[in-house]
Amino acid sequence: MPALLATLPADDSDAASLIGQVGSITGGLRAYLLEHFNALRDFYVDAARRRLHIVLWWD
Repeated sequence: MPALLATLPADDSDAASLIGQVGSITGGLRAYLLEHFNALRDFYVDAARRRLHIVLWWD
């Protein structure tokens, strides 16, 4: 994740335009991405610890 965040432009509005974000993200794009990455990682770590199966579905 640090390598990904390092590739984002320093200016938050320039960085947001790369992902198609219109408007501002409270706290900045880096903080937003890091928060959601950590939540997703924690979800998978907990599922693995509890020996749960994860099903992904997209169409």
